[in-house]
Amino acid sequence: MAKFSDLLPRVVVAAILIALVGGALYLGGLAFRVVVYVAAVIVFYELYRLVAFKFSVVSFAAGLITLSLAFWTENITLTVVLLAIFGLANYLMGFSIKEAFVLISVVVFVAFPAYVAIKLRDESIALLIYVMVCNWSADTFAYFSGKLFGRRRMFPQVSRGKTLEGYVGAIIGSALAGAITGYLVGYSIPVAALGGAYIGLFAQIGDLVESALKREKGVKDSGNLLPGHGGLLDRVDSALLSFPAFWVIKDVFLKFA
Repeated sequence: MAKFSDLLPRVVVAAILIALVGGALYLGGLAFRVVVYVAAVIVFYELYRLVAFKFSVVSFAAGLITLSLAFWTENITLTVVLLAIFGLANYLMGFSIKEAFVLISVVVFVAFPAYVAIKLRDESIALLIYVMVCNWSADTFAYFSGKLFGRRRMFPQVSRGKTLEGYVGAIIGSALAGAITGYLVGYSIPVAALGGAYIGLFAQIGDLVESALKREKGVKDSGNLLPGHGGLLDRVDSALLSFPAFWVIKDVFLKFA
């Protein structure tokens, strides 16, 4: 019964998230953009708390303004200027140069994947679904293959639960999901499988990065927003790298898909 009581909140929260994201994904346009923006703000808050030497309301607000303007204007020149001002402001507020650069990277680390998600949806809902399915499959297969077959720890200093078998399972699972999803939406199966493996590779790197940050901070989860799941960052950490990584090869992928 205790296990069921622990599982129930996870299932309910997952169902709500799937319905929310699915609805916004279907509607596209402003609805999808608003959902992505809200998610980006939450992830920025959780990530800022993980990496900041000290939590500064002024610094966080400045970062949020920078993130928001970058997201809504999509103006690269303005974004670069705002990032420079944000870094300088943090330095003047007492953060070291290293800490200021880290906080700049947090804005980029959140804004870029959000931008990619919007652009992929604008270009093709099938393309975004393909990337999302591969990303989620990588997480799922990593968990189960690690639980069932995990023996060799990859980075025990980062996470004791990350195993080589889990990592390989993530890549294989993402490749299989890519092949199936690619077939359903009309992509070449070999190319879709290869793209899935590529997404799975970077999805797991993103997961490792967040694990390292949590280990450094000494916390189990990035937050407690989602009962049974932790923070939102815990659910999308893999997408923070896999989405930008796919964006780099998108044109080549579509050429052969």
